Amino acid sequence: MQFVFGILLMAQLSLPPGASLPQIMTANFKPAALVTAGQKTDIVVSFTVVKGFVIDRQPQTPVTLKLTEVPGVKLAKAEIVASTVDPKSKDEYYVDLPVIHVNATASKAGKYELPGKLTYFFCNKSDGFCSKQTVDVKIPLQVQ
Repeated sequence: MQFVFGILLMAQLSLPPGASLPQIMTANFKPAALVTAGQKTDIVVSFTVVKGFVIDRQPQTPVTLKLTEVPGVKLAKAEIVASTVDPKSKDEYYVDLPVIHVNATASKAGKYELPGKLTYFFCNKSDGFCSKQTVDVKIPLQVQ
């Protein structure tokens, strides 16, 4: 655990003042089918990663999505932690990125955006630089 904190401290010290890390992982959202008011829907969240980077899959640094409910939409869970299991992986990094399922029910028709924070730990395979990153996400939800 001290090793991870040491890496985080080094990451903070290695950036020039005012600089920020580029976003390494992007979330993509797909509702499973037509979303109908009053019925639970499964929104599939998949990910893409910038070439040359990998995402850590260890239990100490899980991929986590924390969502905030908005009026008219009820979430089954506000915080979802991705599975750390990847049968193809032979080390601590994902080969196949995880998929997260967000279950939501909208009370009436309309367009919604579910705000949240995506947190993950990444590494650059070429230079060994690693860091934790938290990015804002907005899940679009259109309900009929």
